[in-house]
Amino acid sequence: MRDEFRYWYPMNLRVSAKDLIPNHLTMALFNHAAIWEDEPALWPKSYYCNGHVLVDAEKMSKSKGNFLMMNDTVSNYSADATRFACADAGDSLDDANFSRETADSAIVSLVNEDTWMTDTLASPDLRTDGEMNFMDKVLVNDINRLVKACSKSFATMQFREGIQHGWFEMMLARNDYRSWCKDSGIAMHKDIVQRWAESVVIMICPVCPHWSESMWKKLGKEGLAVHAPWPKSEEEDKMLSRQSKFLSDSLKRFRGQAGKAKKGWSTASIVISDSYPEWKVNTLKWMQEQYDEATGTLPTTFMKELKGWTGKNVSDKKMIKFTMQFASFMKNEVADVGKVALDINLPFDQNAILQGSIAYIKSQLNLKEFDIIKLDDVKDNSVPDRVIEQVTPGKAYLWMR
Repeated sequence: MRDEFRYWYPMNLRVSAKDLIPNHLTMALFNHAAIWEDEPALWPKSYYCNGHVLVDAEKMSKSKGNFLMMNDTVSNYSADATRFACADAGDSLDDANFSRETADSAIVSLVNEDTWMTDTLASPDLRTDGEMNFMDKVLVNDINRLVKACSKSFATMQFREGIQHGWFEMMLARNDYRSWCKDSGIAMHKDIVQRWAESVVIMICPVCPHWSESMWKKLGKEGLAVHAPWPKSEEEDKMLSRQSKFLSDSLKRFRGQAGKAKKGWSTASIVISDSYPEWKVNTLKWMQEQYDEATGTLPTTFMKELKGWTGKNVSDKKMIKFTMQFASFMKNEVADVGKVALDINLPFDQNAILQGSIAYIKSQLNLKEFDIIKLDDVKDNSVPDRVIEQVTPGKAYLWMR
């Protein structure tokens, strides 16, 4: 019996409910510590506690008749859709909400992705050459980033966050790639679509194993998906992520600006700039001094320090407000892409990215034609101040007149 006990102990993980934390689970720690006072290696290694389960945001109750039986739920939604809805219900100590709508949506989504992957990879229209264009590289980079993020989430039992990365964000990345290719008249790359599909199948396997096993065979893979190694991924290219974000953010901004354009406009231009005005340059230089190379972040007291710096170096009250807003925005950029966000000169070619996506932008904005104006090359007053004020490096403006 002693050998058997030593074989199974210590307890690596105990999963329980939050209402047992102040009594049963706490006493279990005390008991282990008291019995094996000199052997802390035998104490429980970790607890994972969750909240209560709600159904459609309501507490389960016999009087309401909204409780779910396992067999009925699996019969109505399938095992995989039920598991998907459970994973999406919520993490941590918050009460998890099992949504019937999520389970229904999961069925549709799983079926649709089955069809899309199978049909697309069987299509002769996919590219098979070795050269990758900008959006090919963007999708590969997104796969690398999301594979790591999903792995980290699952390792810490954050399943809702895990399927956010491994399913929903992977779908969004594919959708952007598919739209860009379609609107640009360029076929998707078969190897990249294949890698994307295999990565999705493996990442969702812990949640939807039956779907994954079916898809694994349809993708022509041997063995079982559950036995397949986790997808390989390289480090995220943060500069490429920044370039991709520039294109997507610009397009989102352009849609809003196009919606506000006056009726009867006849000319459209995308206005860009490669240089900051002097006050922003000074702000960025100060932020570079505050950046901690060891931690890769700005200090926790950044906003307090910023307030003091602007008080000493910026005299105009209106400019103080603008400086605070700009620095706060750039602080978030640093959190996303690192120190490169503080570069005085934009480290990528905005014009090249926009030029390479002209057909895509035209289609998305329903524009017949547009040109690109670089403020750095404008020598006259042809661009009004109200437009110039809207443009900074990495922030283009759609000027419709």
